[in-house]
Amino acid sequence: MLNNIKKFADNSQTLKEARENVKERSIIIDALIFIGLFLLLFFGTLALNIVLDLITLTVLPKVNVYWQLVSLFGFIFIPILVYIMVRKLENRSFRSVGFSKDNILPSILRGLGIGFIMFLTVVIIGLISGQYKYQGYNPSSIILLIPFLLAFFVQSLGEEFETRGWAMTYIYKRHNIIAAIIISNVLFSMAHLFNSGIDIVSLINIFLVGVFFAILFIRYDNIWICGSAHAAWNFSQGILFGFNVSGQTTPSLLKFSQVGENIIGGGTFGPESGLIATFVIIAALILSLYIKENKT
Repeated sequence: MLNNIKKFADNSQTLKEARENVKERSIIIDALIFIGLFLLLFFGTLALNIVLDLITLTVLPKVNVYWQLVSLFGFIFIPILVYIMVRKLENRSFRSVGFSKDNILPSILRGLGIGFIMFLTVVIIGLISGQYKYQGYNPSSIILLIPFLLAFFVQSLGEEFETRGWAMTYIYKRHNIIAAIIISNVLFSMAHLFNSGIDIVSLINIFLVGVFFAILFIRYDNIWICGSAHAAWNFSQGILFGFNVSGQTTPSLLKFSQVGENIIGGGTFGPESGLIATFVIIAALILSLYIKENKT
């Protein structure tokens, strides 16, 4: 497993460019710079989103759906801040955070398919095991499918730029890929600590799915595939199937629900806090490491 990760890393143009223009400095100084840049990115995004919310308050009616869309689209500030940081402060290319101009559409479509199939598998297992039940559908939500798909894509891509694109590649500049994956995904998990219904299984699953996204990022050498897989997972979970997304409720086309709250199907955080999701994520992680591409 570790050898495959290292092999993917060795073949990644993104990671090669991440190690260009690296200045020699002590590990303590480097850690302090990393923390400073991470906080700059976090609070900079937060401040910009507050400004966006204030502007929205004067334009849109106080309807929950509008505010959810604005909140998700607000993640557009993350790639912008990442660009400024890597180009102006770190003096490295935007390619070094996974911004590849090659195969953008195929990568996005593949990622969307991966994320959808993963969560569909969670739902099927949940139905078969009696953990989930179908409760109907809401045809009026069809009009929300495209806006929320785009919004979740922006939100997920923003998170991927922050954790896989920037944090992981920054750590990789001076350390090995395993350390970079672990540290960046600990940060990814910690970012969800204040979500409603968070528990130990949720944190483990967030860490595991973050590792899975990291493998996609490294293996396919771009931010698009992990960003779109992340988006499809969130979109399917909430808008398509009606479960909570990391503790947050959304409108939905179909309505499935958990039969009680337990460690198998998940709690108030949603299916991501259940062992069914753990199984599916681990299976996807193994496949991402060992499945071979058909070369024509």
